[in-house]
Amino acid sequence: MCKSLKDIAYKQMLSNKNEIFSIEFEGQKFWVKKARPTRSTYWHRFFYALFSFDVLIPSQNKSGKETILHETSKLNLFREKGIHTPHVMYQCEDFFVLEDCGETLNMLTRNKSITKEQMYYYLDKLLLELAKIHNQDLFHGGAQTRNFTYKDNNIYAIDLEESFDSTIDVSVLQFRDLLLLLLSFVKIKANFDLDYNYIIQKYVSLTNNPSIIIKLRKLANKISFLIYLSDKPWIQKLLGSDAKGFFKLFKILKAL
Repeated sequence: MCKSLKDIAYKQMLSNKNEIFSIEFEGQKFWVKKARPTRSTYWHRFFYALFSFDVLIPSQNKSGKETILHETSKLNLFREKGIHTPHVMYQCEDFFVLEDCGETLNMLTRNKSITKEQMYYYLDKLLLELAKIHNQDLFHGGAQTRNFTYKDNNIYAIDLEESFDSTIDVSVLQFRDLLLLLLSFVKIKANFDLDYNYIIQKYVSLTNNPSIIIKLRKLANKISFLIYLSDKPWIQKLLGSDAKGFFKLFKILKAL
């Protein structure tokens, strides 16, 4: 670790109001992430208690210092397991510095001009990386397209700050990962429909976990009445594009 990079990051940390920001050093880009607590809101916990959806499982409350220690340790653990994550260049109690690992999948896949070939190139690589995580009996915790990046033909997992009660089985958190990923695809505005059946079957083949299909179907059945209502013309007029995408996804899950 070069001291001058630490000094630049520290100086910028004091003056930059953003919690995450980039810096330049010797012609290279790095990212600085400040210490910030993680906590679930009251409403998050309320709705989880009400509906018990896996995707709503509240994360643990941690101080900023605890969050930094958790995330950097998890980044290093993933790397040891052969999962692509950015190198931790420096860390202290107030911030840590990461190498740049390219554009987020959210940015790359939300481009309206993206072709099917490009889209499924990214999706296949993303599913492969998520499967690598799950096949190591690990979980991401925030497996949305915004929390994966692409650089030099590789997908990188980032933002691993979420942690959960140790009594929660890892299979539940892996199911939550997959749900979050599927829901993040709802926001994609491509000029073609995503083949969710392909995505799910691809994940199943990579993880050898066919039971995931039953779990997805059961989840969709829990909100059958809401799916039914979403087809009513007067409800359709009230729904935004993301909400319509949500119900479209759950119709597909219900029919698996």
